Amino acid sequence: MHHRLTTTPRVVIVGAGFAGLAAARELRDAPVDVVLIDANNFHTFQPLLYQVATAGLNSADVAFPVRAIFRRQPNVTFRKASVRSVDWERATLAVDEGSDIGFDHLVVAAGATTNTFGID
Repeated sequence: MHHRLTTTPRVVIVGAGFAGLAAARELRDAPVDVVLIDANNFHTFQPLLYQVATAGLNSADVAFPVRAIFRRQPNVTFRKASVRSVDWERATLAVDEGSDIGFDHLVVAAGATTNTFGID
């Protein structure tokens, strides 16, 4: 079982896309510890990707480090990892990097990927 040393409720947010970032920001003043998990340590502002494709912007102009986004929000910790499974009875996430992550509340904001049905 995963034991924590604090009694502050932990909210784990899976996904650092628009929904995950919005959820973490909404918890700015809440009396909770937030752990934001994503496989990438950056957020890509997808609405501007067309400008990168047409050479209107550099790719660095649309990608922002997640830790920098939350540097002034001390209740948010970022963890670069991919979630492998959820153990609902133990309230833990198994991740590919490091130890399991316990949670009191879980927000799944992992987004979606396009299914091309094998057509490339």
